[in-house]
Amino acid sequence: NDPRQGHLIDPWAHLGPKRRKLLENSWAGLFRQEILAELPVDQIAPWFRAGFGRPSKELYTILGVLVLQQMQDLTDDDTVNQLAFHEQWHYALNITEERDAAKYMCPKTLWNIRKKVTDQELDTVLFHQVTEKLARVFQVDPSKQRLDSVHIKSNMRRLGRLGLLAKCMHRFLVNLKRQHAELYAALEPELVDRYLGKKALGCFSQV
Repeated sequence: NDPRQGHLIDPWAHLGPKRRKLLENSWAGLFRQEILAELPVDQIAPWFRAGFGRPSKELYTILGVLVLQQMQDLTDDDTVNQLAFHEQWHYALNITEERDAAKYMCPKTLWNIRKKVTDQELDTVLFHQVTEKLARVFQVDPSKQRLDSVHIKSNMRRLGRLGLLAKCMHRFLVNLKRQHAELYAALEPELVDRYLGKKALGCFSQV
């Protein structure tokens, strides 16, 4: 069902003007007006055939439910309940019928559709199309980025306390040998071999 097609009779007329305004100004109104028609249903339509198997769920509903589930971080059971009873979901997905076929999806169907979408890498297409549409709606220029949103991570090696101790002793002896050869020569051979030998950096793990 093309979500851009109008209705002869307003299916949301039962809502008062105040609740209707709240609905239109919520995330559900934005999703219905801007996102729903952008969902790539043409890429999942070939998965279904008119003369084979049971009738499928409405295709915009299928993809819309997957997006809303991730958007609200819901479990499969919570997603099924939201689709069945939540009026914001019905408005966002343009569901105007009261039949179970329109407002109910079993968890197995949800799981199967999600697996199919991820197997076909359609989840990446969904993410990019929705993101690009929202950027156009809110006039966001992706070429500009806030400096405080850049994540900078040190390239220093992460060491535990024993690792730091072994590394410091090893480096100390290396520099002592280079810069103060006479002091280095006065050290006991056993000590030098333990902390500067081939297995020096693992000396504290040799219990």
